[in-house]
Amino acid sequence: MFNALIENAFRRAQENGDLDDLPGAGKPIAESSLNADPFAHVYAESGAMTPFSELRRQIEEARARLAAASDPEEQRAIQTEISGLEMRKAIEMETWKRYG
Repeated sequence: MFNALIENAFRRAQENGDLDDLPGAGKPIAESSLNADPFAHVYAESGAMTPFSELRRQIEEARARLAAASDPEEQRAIQTEISGLEMRKAIEMETWKRYG
């Protein structure tokens, strides 16, 4: 039933011309844009961030703060934060793989 709803919506969009001017229309998706982050190319073209890329950004930001931190207590706190973000990212990716 869900597939039929999607197919009907897609067909209506095609008939209305809503899909005519999309960037990259008719071109294959570049293999380099297919990675562990599903639909990353769709988000990239729209300017939005996937949950995975948002977590990646947060991890990179925390690593930069860790590199600049000199206080051992602050370093431990940032390392704990990074560990939590890495775990969330791994859980999100595994959930996506299992349940799409």
